[in-house]
Amino acid sequence: MKYLFRALFFIGFYVMHLPSWGQEKIALEQIQVFSSINPSATYWQLPTNIQPLLDALDSGLFLKLGLSRDTSITTKAIRLSKQIQLGKININWLATRNFDYHAYVELYEMDPDFIYKNNLVEIPETKKDSIHSFWVIATSIFNQKQERILQKTILLGLTPINSLGIGYINQASASTPYHIYNAVSKALSMLSPEANEMEFMEAKLPSVYTTDNYWMPYVHNQPRTIIDTNKNFVSYTNGTGIHILRTPSAILNKLNLKDKSPNYPYKNMVGLIKKTRVNYFNNEYYQVIQSLRDVKNNFDYTLEGFLEFNSEIPGGINQLALVFLPDSVHKIFNEKDSIGYFMVKDLVMEKDKYYFGEVIYNGYDSTKQYTLTDKAIKNKYPIVHVKSIDGKIYNTPFSIKLSANNTIKTIFINQKLALIVAGKNKPTQMVVVDKEANEKIKDFLLMMSFSEIFQTPN
Repeated sequence: MKYLFRALFFIGFYVMHLPSWGQEKIALEQIQVFSSINPSATYWQLPTNIQPLLDALDSGLFLKLGLSRDTSITTKAIRLSKQIQLGKININWLATRNFDYHAYVELYEMDPDFIYKNNLVEIPETKKDSIHSFWVIATSIFNQKQERILQKTILLGLTPINSLGIGYINQASASTPYHIYNAVSKALSMLSPEANEMEFMEAKLPSVYTTDNYWMPYVHNQPRTIIDTNKNFVSYTNGTGIHILRTPSAILNKLNLKDKSPNYPYKNMVGLIKKTRVNYFNNEYYQVIQSLRDVKNNFDYTLEGFLEFNSEIPGGINQLALVFLPDSVHKIFNEKDSIGYFMVKDLVMEKDKYYFGEVIYNGYDSTKQYTLTDKAIKNKYPIVHVKSIDGKIYNTPFSIKLSANNTIKTIFINQKLALIVAGKNKPTQMVVVDKEANEKIKDFLLMMSFSEIFQTPN
């Protein structure tokens, strides 16, 4: 990284010292690009059509300087292969020696930690974690003596934001190449001779998703139902009107396994635990109560579940410290009437269902996909649900799959896929797959899938 820091140290310390630029011609010799984060990836490579970058300079910095780019000169697009090459410009003006001015553009993707540690930008601590990567966008102008007479640099912070996409969010790239280079072009157009030698800008881009064979066939170009969570309830509108749902905080009650009094309210559950759980005397057990309110239908539901906590489990792929008790001991009530039950399994793998980590798209339109490596190896990774919740309500079977770090809820009713919902602690949008499914049950399962009792970290 020392070469990278040396290159950035010099960026921004050149100033224009010619009295006038006039209306002279300038040759844009080359644009070179590199990523210090993912050197072997392809998303950061220059697009085939670099004309938007050229137009950004023509209408921006060059116009402000009174310079006209000679369009007969073909600008070289160079992809660097080593980090040591950053900040180095190889000057070869055999075809353009008679031009008064020569320009070079450098585009480098960099890790935010490097930017912060070297104090290259000043931004609030609360914003730092949201920036995925920085792009160093530098334009240098040389005279005929090969002297650098001007350099302006923008540090462009890219922040992924929620979009209409649904799926596994890809962590390698801030967004699709299309959106990244739109942001870079916009930043290039804002370079100015009067600006500081190094400026910070931020661009918010739609998140990018990996392709998969589980959700993608159902969310491809399908209408999204946007869900409002700005107030203390969840609401959305469809053809039957406004749906308002409330999910209050859950209540946790610790069970006392030593209480042998005949009127102890958890007497039967304590007896079941002692009969079925190994080493129960080393663990802790809890009753969890989750209220759910369907305002439109005037229903008050309650989920009652029982949890086991084992503080001695170190954690791991199949070692969760906090789990629901097995079998159907967890109940669903409407008011005081028992209307169903549910069971919870952790880390459930879907058979023959995968996401492809090296192929990305925007999470909405799967006709346009991007590969992250030159070899385009479609490494596939099994889809493993964080939790699988199965049960019945009003004698209707249902299943809820919590996936992708609990950011996707996949809901089945009567063994048919009904809803795909995006959001972690609160829903943001959903695709209605089964439009004929019972709406009251869909609303209940939507509330249930975002219940606090399934969000407790292990």
